Amino acid sequence: MTVNRRKEPTDLTAEEMAIVGKPGDLVSEEVVPARPHSSSVMVSLRVDRPTFDSLSRLAAGGGRTFSQTARDALRTFVRANADTPYPRRDHSSKGRPRKVSEAASLSWSDDELRSALDRYESACRHAGMKEKAWRSYVDYARRFLAWRTGEYWPRGSTEGDRPVPRTTTSGSDLRRQAAQYAGQVEAAGREQPTVDTYYRHAMFFIRWLEGDFQPGARLRGLR
Repeated sequence: MTVNRRKEPTDLTAEEMAIVGKPGDLVSEEVVPARPHSSSVMVSLRVDRPTFDSLSRLAAGGGRTFSQTARDALRTFVRANADTPYPRRDHSSKGRPRKVSEAASLSWSDDELRSALDRYESACRHAGMKEKAWRSYVDYARRFLAWRTGEYWPRGSTEGDRPVPRTTTSGSDLRRQAAQYAGQVEAAGREQPTVDTYYRHAMFFIRWLEGDFQPGARLRGLR
């Protein structure tokens, strides 16, 4: 009896296939123990073409290497979904909302927040909003993050040192900082509707970090 083996469909070019090698060359999915004196381990991951292209764009846009971008994306995903069973159901309105207590356990460094802003921009751009709308979401979030590091001050305010500690920041910390930021905008002489806009958009980004907001979806109000 002759067995006809069907080739596994692939979207890799011949040159890329030569680099990838044979299936036997790949790292197995068995647990790889960490070395006694190391805080990290090396893993081998295989991603589809759209994911690879998205990571490449994020790396190029942020002036970072592909490895750094992939590592940060994986770290953020794991932290944000540590208690969420696989498969995720983010695309469904029936998915389990993240509890505030769960979100409070997350934390981000300045670099991780900047990396997250790239992913936030991608989410906004693909949310079906008009260009002016999604650019507004991203721009206000970028201003908030720049204010946190002392790189941006609302026009009319007195520039000073970094307004928040240079430490990892939790969701609850970011919420307090957003309120502090709104106060800075108000002190700079902005009208209340403008202050509310700055605060609301900062909160959109924070809620997105916590998994409680999707750009373009019906808003359920701020917490």
